Amino acid sequence: MDKQTSDTCRKDYEKMGLAASQARFLCLTARKAHCEYKSTALAQEKLNITNQMSLVANDYAQALNATKLVWQPDGMDGSYGLTYGLLMMPSAANDYDPYMVTTPSGAIVLNTAFMEAAKAAGIDKTGNPAALRKTDANTRESLQDQRDKFISALIAQGLITDPTAKAITKNDYDAALDDNNSVTLTKVKDDDVSQGYNTNRGIGAEPQIKGGADVMTLSDIILSDKIGKLVIDWSQLAYKENKNAEGTVLPTLVQYQTEVNRLKSLQKAATQGDTATIEKDIARQLEADKAAYVQAQKEKSPDPEKFEEESLKEDETYIALTNAIEAAKGYSQLNSVQERADARSKILAHINKDLYDYQTKFGKYVNGVIEKISEKDETIKLQGAGDVLNTTVNDLDWDEIRDSNNNKGRNFTIVVNGVINHYEQELQRMTLGDILSQNVVLMSNSKTPNGDNGSFGTENFIEAATRMLDTFSGILGYDPTGTVNNKGLNVDDASSRALKFAYAMTLKTFLNKNDIEDIGSRPSDSSMTENSAYLNAVENNRIGELKKDNTDIYYALSLSNMMNAFLTYYVNGLEGAGSQYVVGKSLETSTLVTDNAGYKYIANENTEPMDMEEKVASFYDELFNNILEHGWRYDSSIDDNEYLETVLKNGRYSMCSLNQDGYYYQTRYNETGYMVEVADSDAIARAEAEFAAKKAELNYKEDTIDMKTKKLDAEIASIAAEVDSVKNIISKAIEKTFTMFSN
Repeated sequence: MDKQTSDTCRKDYEKMGLAASQARFLCLTARKAHCEYKSTALAQEKLNITNQMSLVANDYAQALNATKLVWQPDGMDGSYGLTYGLLMMPSAANDYDPYMVTTPSGAIVLNTAFMEAAKAAGIDKTGNPAALRKTDANTRESLQDQRDKFISALIAQGLITDPTAKAITKNDYDAALDDNNSVTLTKVKDDDVSQGYNTNRGIGAEPQIKGGADVMTLSDIILSDKIGKLVIDWSQLAYKENKNAEGTVLPTLVQYQTEVNRLKSLQKAATQGDTATIEKDIARQLEADKAAYVQAQKEKSPDPEKFEEESLKEDETYIALTNAIEAAKGYSQLNSVQERADARSKILAHINKDLYDYQTKFGKYVNGVIEKISEKDETIKLQGAGDVLNTTVNDLDWDEIRDSNNNKGRNFTIVVNGVINHYEQELQRMTLGDILSQNVVLMSNSKTPNGDNGSFGTENFIEAATRMLDTFSGILGYDPTGTVNNKGLNVDDASSRALKFAYAMTLKTFLNKNDIEDIGSRPSDSSMTENSAYLNAVENNRIGELKKDNTDIYYALSLSNMMNAFLTYYVNGLEGAGSQYVVGKSLETSTLVTDNAGYKYIANENTEPMDMEEKVASFYDELFNNILEHGWRYDSSIDDNEYLETVLKNGRYSMCSLNQDGYYYQTRYNETGYMVEVADSDAIARAEAEFAAKKAELNYKEDTIDMKTKKLDAEIASIAAEVDSVKNIISKAIEKTFTMFSN
């Protein structure tokens, strides 16, 4: 190849290299531009994520300020979730006064159930305020009937029981729902047994003290004339079994009054046709009465082993009991008014006979004892369960219970704050408040006056201590029959059940023979407080026992510990498993409610509190009168709790509550006594969970973008370096080309 051809080929190759370099340069430039575009897109995505994070954080910050409306009655540590039913149904939580939701014009907002009741009663949506102000007999009678219709119509909606409705109305109606779910009423009675309908209640009448809503701390209870200042009945310690001339064991006054109260409550339930009570409590009690009667007849028979119940089929009492039981068990299945009346007659006949026989048998004797005790010392007011003196049928003999040094009777000693109390007058003045505010210990020495070991024994000490528990718990309102007696802490069904729970648990904890503390060996005859029995009783929630030579010689029980535990169990019964208070085996392991001086109890200090039927009747009087006064509006959504809270907060609806002057006034929700706005912990918790989840999701996306951005940055840097290299090659190639052609 000649030189010319060789130069031509070389130039062609150089041209081709330049073209390739230029092509490479273009590819790299395009690739770099693409990577930079993707990087810009990722940056925009990251910016969007940052904005989303800002929005999420803002929502979370707002959620931390979320509130909800709750119902927080005085005297209760906890609160209720706000519901329409809580405002419009009678209960201790609302003091048996309705708290009505109203429109701006003042009309009462009704849900479906109350709307149907208002329509069934013929109450116009505009109300009828003029009728409330008329005094003529015809108008009053018409209002009475309309009010009774309104209450009776609530039966079909399940808002009030048939027995309760009939107990608080003069004109009774059978209520039913038709095919359209509207209430129809059929009149069944026109008999003046009303609880006293008052056309002014809620629009000017003096507000009644309904009882069961007094807020009291432990200090208030101790200083209360009706609770803490009631004198203790120490005579229970001197109780001996008493019999009349026929050998019949006579009841204590507590036992007598408890039995009378039980029979009267059954009598009342049967009279009113209380279905639930008849088929449960009454039927069960009649069965027990029948079993007791059969057992009594068996013991009277010549050959008890061969006695058969069949032999009593002709016995009048047995027949009456059997008929009463059958009537009680089948009461709710009876349809006609006459059938129910006949059944009630059978039930009442037996209850009335029991009550008459019991009062005839023991009443005169018991009343005589009350008079005897009162004559002996009028300053001793030993009150407890029932309306009679809470003592035994024995005359009071303070020598038997004053202290052990007398060596008489049961040899009980009462130790107050470590000092033996020998003074009769001080013991007579000691109150339940002293038990709750001091350290009062009951002790007993089982030795006889001769120094020999007596036969008093553990069981007898427990029996005596149990009678003291009966006395104390009676003052606090405990009723073995479960009756709401409006005494002490017994103000409603819930508190009555809690008292029953407290009594049972206190018996199990303090007066259980198997759990008696008998540890220690520190006997002393010179001072009953210087021994292990006393020390164990003071430090533990048990009876303390001291043995010497394997013989019981001392027993001790801290009555103060026992009642502190009783109140703690009472609160446990009210609050359930979530209660923070605990009765442990020892004081050290216990968290007693009485250690919390600020805990608020609901108690009753009224001399003559309204009974339950009066409270319920008053509630519906106030509601009915206000509907007539202001009219009503129907809102099908008002039962939705979130909706109710929203319309109250945004001002669409207001509240209407009873003022001290006896009138109802319209207010904002936060001006209504028991309604408070609190932090919505549930909403905050949900917001925290949502925020955490969203934050984690956005963080993950952001981390992914960061990784992609780093890879793109590395790729862009690599491309940039290669571009520079290619640019350098191209530059040299161009330079050579120019040089070549210049030659």
